[in-house]
Amino acid sequence: MFLNVFANIFDPGENPIGFSILIVAICLISLLLLFLIIFPIAKRHYTFKNFQNIYYKSIRKIADINDYYLINNLVIRNNNQLVCRIDHVLFGDKYIYVIKDRFYRGAISGNKEDSTWFFYSSDGKKYEMENPMTINEKRVEKLSLVTQIDPSFFISVVIINDNCVIKNANELNKENSFIVSRKNLKKIIKMVERRDVRCMDQKQLEYAVQDISRLYGKQSYSDTTNEDIY
Repeated sequence: MFLNVFANIFDPGENPIGFSILIVAICLISLLLLFLIIFPIAKRHYTFKNFQNIYYKSIRKIADINDYYLINNLVIRNNNQLVCRIDHVLFGDKYIYVIKDRFYRGAISGNKEDSTWFFYSSDGKKYEMENPMTINEKRVEKLSLVTQIDPSFFISVVIINDNCVIKNANELNKENSFIVSRKNLKKIIKMVERRDVRCMDQKQLEYAVQDISRLYGKQSYSDTTNEDIY
């Protein structure tokens, strides 16, 4: 009986308005289901294609809020030979953060002491990869060497996508070297800046920015009103 009543309500001949409502409802539900399926895929694809820009905006926001200096795309050369490339150098009140952008479409695992980590792709395959923390720590060493700035002023940070899964994530970070998701970058920097150490002298900080800027090859240091090219 219920089916008969339902059929009469939405019968195009008996009740054209009810039938139209049914068609509209089906279309809306179909569009909603399509959106729920496609949107996460499109969002992941967009994030993968634009992760450097997304990371930059997060780092830039930290610089803006705290009035920090920021240099992007630092290329260090020695006698016209490429030494290393650094994605971002953020100058805090107490430390200089050397930041490397990374995006992993899957999961990663490893120990902080190991030179080799493992990457697990979304299709279930396992690959060896070089420890990204070690790679960035070497960049810090090179930057410290060419600038003659004491290594204790530097913090190495590898920033990764929020949906990357890291096994034993809490055991990987060191005193001056971190691997952190984009959403937690602000928290890590705030935590480090709260350490009970003296702030860098303002003139010393300006000299450090100028020295590193010269390595970049143009006037790239600035206050937070400048739009850096990345």
